Amino acid sequence: MISEPVVKTGDTVDNGGLFLSTTNQNPSNMGSKIKTAQTRFLKKYRSSRSMKKNRLNPKKVNAGWRFIIRPVLVGIKFLPDTVLYLFSEIVGNCAFFLSGNTRRKAIQNLTTVFRHEKSLWEIRKISRQVFCGIARDVVSTGIYSLKKNRRGKALTENVRVEGTEYLDEALKKGKGVICVSAHFGNFMIMTLRLSQMGYACNMIVKDSNIPGEDKIWQHIRTQAGLAWIPARPRFRAAAQALKWLKKGGVLFLYADRNKKGVRVTFFDRPAGFFKGPAVFHLRTGADLLCAFNVRQGRKKHKIIITPPITVQKTGDFDKDIYQITQAYAHVIEKFVREHPEQWWWPHRNMSPKFRR
Repeated sequence: MISEPVVKTGDTVDNGGLFLSTTNQNPSNMGSKIKTAQTRFLKKYRSSRSMKKNRLNPKKVNAGWRFIIRPVLVGIKFLPDTVLYLFSEIVGNCAFFLSGNTRRKAIQNLTTVFRHEKSLWEIRKISRQVFCGIARDVVSTGIYSLKKNRRGKALTENVRVEGTEYLDEALKKGKGVICVSAHFGNFMIMTLRLSQMGYACNMIVKDSNIPGEDKIWQHIRTQAGLAWIPARPRFRAAAQALKWLKKGGVLFLYADRNKKGVRVTFFDRPAGFFKGPAVFHLRTGADLLCAFNVRQGRKKHKIIITPPITVQKTGDFDKDIYQITQAYAHVIEKFVREHPEQWWWPHRNMSPKFRR
């Protein structure tokens, strides 16, 4: 058993990046300073040990991929769609009832926004629909990606597209198009359908922090024939995105989750949004559109492409970034308000309202 380190007088203590020497100190403050330093050091020490203990073994991840995930993906290819969608409903409901913290976070966020518009029963119902919708989207993505022999016909029959005239008009300028979207509905099917219609689509994707999960999604995107740009490293992602726009392609960016992004107003609350679309727009002059995939039943989808976002430029780069980001945040808010069950509420912390 590993014994925890003890701080003694005369030692130098790592105090979260600040080093505190226990010598040459005022005796009256010596005890409290040593105790504080020791507490912080032990907390940091235990945290590092816990991380090492809970870190997944790569061999276990590969074994899980080979013996669990891969058979599931193979099963998606051969099982009937009705069975798969029924399975997704069961998984979604189980996830809602079993994931305590995530469920509470979703209900808390919905309550923060809709407390004066919806009853607690309605909010709980919407929260459960969110979990079922995410599970359904995962299954439908697997169906459209892995069942290649039926993909074209299924996409044409089940996924309608509205607003392609805005996309066509923007592409005529030869600068590419920036499509802002959100973690709303099945956003992967949206790029798959538009790619099938002949549009050169690409998207910036941030890999999951969960070991093995990114490997699953990379496999699904590869099977579907989708193009994507890894979000890390940032400089390479930005360079590839600019190169894609220069070629006249359509670049999808998901802007609704970024704690360190531009602080704008979202549901009358401060929220961080990804500023990448605004930066690319100012750098390249490419039109900025919004696009969302709205679920309409178990299999049906409707892709809605909005008119270009127009903001009066001031010449002040930071101010223009804020105004453009605020503009597409308002568009995202409009769709989330109309279809609250289709947005990923568990993945956002809704702040209190601005103080007037």
